[in-house]
Amino acid sequence: MAIPADIANALHGAWRLARLDRGGLAFFEHGEAAFWRSFRAALIVYPAFLLFLFLPLGSGDADAEAPDWARIILVETIAYVIGWTALPLVMLPITRFLARDARWLDFIIVYNWSQVLQYGVILAAVGLSVSGLAPGFLHGGRDLIYVAYLAASAYECFIARIVLDISWPAACMIVLVDLVLGQLVSLAGAALH
Repeated sequence: MAIPADIANALHGAWRLARLDRGGLAFFEHGEAAFWRSFRAALIVYPAFLLFLFLPLGSGDADAEAPDWARIILVETIAYVIGWTALPLVMLPITRFLARDARWLDFIIVYNWSQVLQYGVILAAVGLSVSGLAPGFLHGGRDLIYVAYLAASAYECFIARIVLDISWPAACMIVLVDLVLGQLVSLAGAALH
């Protein structure tokens, strides 16, 4: 099955941005229609998200009550959708405050497609950690996971910096907002199952 051209271009652009190549921005579509289409990235990433749900729960206490997987998947899927919609809503007043509201759509488009690469890197790190294939000096792969999250945060910072044309401190604050928002949504979801 062939990948639609707009998705292939966006992922190629995201890859080039991950290599710190500003030319990657040329591969993204612009406008409201492209904004809505960029949320297809959430569908692409969703299987990896589900996989993350099962990894930590599978290593729990053997005497513990069996988890209600249907409830967990339902609650976490709702939290997933909220997470994908919350950042665009929060970013609108932030971009207005930064006098960059004209670039809001472009930022969300690039941010959404960048999530595909970020999930891929983090999934690979978690997979190595869980499989036991990570080298011993990485403390069972925990250090590799930390490095993957750090790389993803640096990547987001670079994206915010170049798409919004803002300072590095402002870009880092946007990444911090994203991290806090994601953590709040995750904690709220976990509290319900």
